[in-house]
Amino acid sequence: MVSRDALLLRLAIAVASASACQPSQLAENIPAAAAVRYLSGWDCDDWTATSSGNAAAGLKRLSIKAQVPGDLLTDLQAAGHIGDPLYENNWLKSDIWAKQTWTFSRNFSLDVADAETGRVQVVFDGIKMGARVKINGVTAGTATSQFIRYSFDLDPKEHKLRSTNNSLEVEFDQSIEVGGRFMACSGGWDWAPYTNTRQEGANTFTYGIWKHVYLVFTPSHSASIFHVVPRIFYKGKYPMEALVDGEHAGFSVKVNVFLSAAAATEGFLRLTPSWGEPGEQVHVQVPAGNSSHTLLAEASAAQVKLWWPVGMGQQHLYDLKVTFEPGASFGASTAAASAPSASRAVGFRYFALVTGNDTDPAYVARAGLEEGTDSQGMYFRINGVAFWSKGANVIPMEELEGRMNGEAHRVLVRSAADGGMNTLRVWGGGIFLPDEFYEACDELGLVVFHDMMYAQSGHAPEKNYVQDTELRHQIRRLSSHPSIVIWDGCNECTVRMGTPTEIYATFVMTVVAEEDDSRSIWPSCPAFGWTTGVHKLDCLPNGKPLTTPGTSHVIETHGYYQHGTGFPSVNGWAKMWGFNANLPIKVSAEATGLERRNVFGSEFGAVVMSSFESMAPTLHEAHWGLHAGQVSDTCNETGFANTCKGPNVMAQRNYPCDSLINAYFGLHPDSYFNQTGEAIFKRQLFQCMLAQALILKSDIETRRSQNQFGALVWQLNEIWPTGGWGVRDPGEGASAGRPLEALALPLQERSIFADVMVACGADGQCYVKNDGPTAFEGVCIVSFLRFADGRKELLKALDFSSAPLRAGPGTKELFQVEVSGMDSSSYMLLGECTTSAPSRLVAAYGSSDGCVSFNEILMAAPAQLHLPPAKVNATVAAAANADGSIDISLTADARPSGT
Repeated sequence: MVSRDALLLRLAIAVASASACQPSQLAENIPAAAAVRYLSGWDCDDWTATSSGNAAAGLKRLSIKAQVPGDLLTDLQAAGHIGDPLYENNWLKSDIWAKQTWTFSRNFSLDVADAETGRVQVVFDGIKMGARVKINGVTAGTATSQFIRYSFDLDPKEHKLRSTNNSLEVEFDQSIEVGGRFMACSGGWDWAPYTNTRQEGANTFTYGIWKHVYLVFTPSHSASIFHVVPRIFYKGKYPMEALVDGEHAGFSVKVNVFLSAAAATEGFLRLTPSWGEPGEQVHVQVPAGNSSHTLLAEASAAQVKLWWPVGMGQQHLYDLKVTFEPGASFGASTAAASAPSASRAVGFRYFALVTGNDTDPAYVARAGLEEGTDSQGMYFRINGVAFWSKGANVIPMEELEGRMNGEAHRVLVRSAADGGMNTLRVWGGGIFLPDEFYEACDELGLVVFHDMMYAQSGHAPEKNYVQDTELRHQIRRLSSHPSIVIWDGCNECTVRMGTPTEIYATFVMTVVAEEDDSRSIWPSCPAFGWTTGVHKLDCLPNGKPLTTPGTSHVIETHGYYQHGTGFPSVNGWAKMWGFNANLPIKVSAEATGLERRNVFGSEFGAVVMSSFESMAPTLHEAHWGLHAGQVSDTCNETGFANTCKGPNVMAQRNYPCDSLINAYFGLHPDSYFNQTGEAIFKRQLFQCMLAQALILKSDIETRRSQNQFGALVWQLNEIWPTGGWGVRDPGEGASAGRPLEALALPLQERSIFADVMVACGADGQCYVKNDGPTAFEGVCIVSFLRFADGRKELLKALDFSSAPLRAGPGTKELFQVEVSGMDSSSYMLLGECTTSAPSRLVAAYGSSDGCVSFNEILMAAPAQLHLPPAKVNATVAAAANADGSIDISLTADARPSGT
């Protein structure tokens, strides 16, 4: 019999010899084991993709190098067999990937004794879509969900294991039923390319081994840790005021540990928190196969500091380590040396999804004994502080998983924080995102409202083993992240008992609640709330059956959406549906405050074209124009997913932008949109991007005058260069997205997403709003700027120095400025709030000390403005800044009319 030390030594040598495959990014929290050996990574070139060929389709058998993690289309492009799939209409040339079977394969070495004396598993963190996994030609199992971590045991006899040249094959077979368990926007959405391939009624696109692959070795006497699932609970009463570090009631920590063992064994599970409080250590009997155990710890106010959203406090994180030491006695040298351990970063916060008036102590006392939700409204409270949720919806960053970049997800989150956002919703038609996204949210303080991956259109749930496994795996995988504050069932699938959608309550969210009872849960997005199954004050699960009301007062909304029209395309309408620019806005006079009926806007948006820098590389130069300079397609129009016939490449770029450009920059003839060339394309795209920014600015300023406590723009990012909805440009790598971001995000940061801001609308009706957590002491002013001569004049000053504007969210003060008799095309208003009295009138953001927001308020659409000719000069800095940005200074010399 081989000794434990000999086994470990042999395994260490095997792992060292295989160290060429290592992940540089997109690695998840993998199992903690005696040893893990990667079979994938960016420096690992051992994978091959081989096709079956198809004589009827004229396809010969091919063999190409493959990248894992990755996808087939990216590999085909790298091998030179296809062009860029997103160039022109290349993705519609699908025979090479759709009409034959492709198999990914590689060889690996293995000490057979490892499998004979312990447990060896090959683990796939993600396979998209249906595939058979074979070891030495023997089927080890089948993958049918993109969102499951698959583990297959290697049996020396059954799989004919040998020391070298063991073959690992993943055969993608479209006849394998997958039940829609892959990214719903694969193959088309109204911001994603529509393909001509389908499976089981759902559009498809690329496929492959999209996450890492590795071998996990568990000695016979030990166990591996597959999941560490912390659940953190606040120990005090429901807080109606801000919790204070060092003074709150502390937290209890329950950690579910999921083990995998080769055979029945025993050992010690030890919890080691970094905050100093010794965790629990228990002796456990571990059965063969998979099992779970729970460890406990405490975190007092003296030991931990609170985790806060960005702008409300710091994001304190702590490590939590779990170790399994095999053996009947603790501390044996051999056992201690082989003890697997896993760590997770956690944060301490108490979050409540509020649907009643929790500013009323009587309500809090009553609701603390009740279940279900109320229908007064919807807002968020964290660590006792209610806050305005401001942000956007996130879709996948790539259609082609081979282009996925971990650092790009960090940049995406950072750009949201820089744009004044504090909330991101992960949309249910995409994917559970890479770890880099959630880590960045933890570190930067973005709270996450998270759908399960259901979005209808062939991707509805079924109560079965596969989907049960999928849900449990993803909740276990992500549960340590303090940024995730809400789990919800799906995108736009209103959950009603007694209808097919009740499955989201009876199955989907029931499984979620079983796995994680430490977070608020919500039926869907949007939703009416719960009848039973949650604590009324915070929407945390109470262990009882989840049910929903039939109808209720609307507390969460999707829309308004400004679609694009005026050109035949796969989305929208060919007819020009004109609309009026929302300038000036209509300011609501309704009273605002948490104690009143309110609404949470979790989706609203406007169509936009991507920047020239993103669009141009995906189009032939002859097609650089909004209508591509080609004859228009013929489209059978439904308004969402139209079928278009013809050669026009811009018809495939989702929505047109003609109607937006006409609304803000005046009516243009078709000949304008039919032009092509770099200069005209840049002009058209810039107009489209600016129109979207102005629509969103007006929409959010209107909403802020109303009693709304959530404003999540549809959407933050794009999946490809197109006529989509994203305020951030698409692109590969960490620098993706800068051009469009430069337009929309500064508007958000400087005014519409600032905690304290002033805005004005029709007839000089204005308001100042404090949606921040602290009272505002300072001055807000509104100035008049006349275009003809550049004259500026103070219209109103509100001094909150001696009588501060009370803390928000929802604190609003209405006031009027005198603009009667003035031509709205001849002037604009400037609104500024500063923490000290401005020494002079301002004309640019940030030109006053202590400026907290600056708002340039148009009273008419740009096309209607009477602007004098201007000479604009740009000066570019000689060198880049430390963060890679480049300073550009603009000066304008406008001449009054007639001079």
